[in-house]
Amino acid sequence: QWALYLFLVKCMISISTFLLLCFIVAFHAKEIQLFMTDNGLRDWRVALTGRQAVQIVLELAVCGLHPAPLRGPPCMQGAGSPRGAAQSWPGFLSQEEALLSLAMLLRLYLVPRAVLLRSGVLLNASYRSIGALNQVRFRHWFVAKLYMNTHPGRLLLGLTLGLWLTTAWVLSVAERQAVNATGHLSDTLWLIPITFLTIGYGDVVPGTMWGKIVCLCTGVMGVCCTALLVAVVARKLEFNKAEKHVHNFMMDIQYTKEMKESAARVLQEAWMFYRYTHRKDSGAARRHQRRLLTAISTFRQVRLKHRKLREQVNSMVDISKMHMILCDLQLGLSSSHQALEKRMDTLAGKLDALTELLSTALGPRQLPESSQEAT
Repeated sequence: QWALYLFLVKCMISISTFLLLCFIVAFHAKEIQLFMTDNGLRDWRVALTGRQAVQIVLELAVCGLHPAPLRGPPCMQGAGSPRGAAQSWPGFLSQEEALLSLAMLLRLYLVPRAVLLRSGVLLNASYRSIGALNQVRFRHWFVAKLYMNTHPGRLLLGLTLGLWLTTAWVLSVAERQAVNATGHLSDTLWLIPITFLTIGYGDVVPGTMWGKIVCLCTGVMGVCCTALLVAVVARKLEFNKAEKHVHNFMMDIQYTKEMKESAARVLQEAWMFYRYTHRKDSGAARRHQRRLLTAISTFRQVRLKHRKLREQVNSMVDISKMHMILCDLQLGLSSSHQALEKRMDTLAGKLDALTELLSTALGPRQLPESSQEAT
């Protein structure tokens, strides 16, 4: 019943693989054409280096791995036997086809490339010009950081669901060849999230070595995704600039009030200690002396907190102040430069006028002297 469907699926996989190989060749051909256009080359063999040729061949070899429809599925042994007698889930694929199916996951390296091309960063002239000035290369990590800053929830959700589905399918393929193992997709779809979330109830466990390796990798990926989620939530819970200013202002008022109260309490306890000391009341003097020491310690702690808050506020304001100072300095330098240019133009005009006056004043005198020398 399932032989025809399996054959049709293999045919569709082969057709899609052929189209993918054609697209990869077209992509690298466009890259070579762009390189030739940028550098003014005419021969494509000059633009194609040995490293690029090896990369193209390697990509074609990796993307060409798939279970080809060369033969039909193997006949199941004991098809008439009860379902739970020896194997609870039939093995549709042979070992070679299972390995080729798992090798198709190597095509996932094309996902970052597709995301980079679909992001629009390379097509945006503003991004490219500003990035060229700051020597920033727009690669896959830049796009990942961009999406992590703009859409962190969607990125983490898509990454988590993609990892769950992919690892569940890999685990089902790895466990399907074993007897009495977790080969059903529903079991793996339950086992992978439990392992991903590091809960581990233990009701479903892998039975093969490859299944255990997949579960181990799933746990590591779950820890990494949890760390990313914690970082995103922590950043979302931070104060923005306006909220920080309001909070720091209110804390400054509170610490100032506490400092005044602590200072007043210190003066009060010091006066009471001095008073009972002169009255020769040792018990009351010791009691107020202890209160005086406690008040002094409280005053020092509040003053230290207030100083730290002031330093934090100054560090926050220093950046904006420095920016304003630099802007004012640049404006002052530009205005002084313009004024200096005007003064230099005025001085040049005065020098030209003085030269003309000297030439007109010395002109009649030079004529008689020249005539006398001629006689």
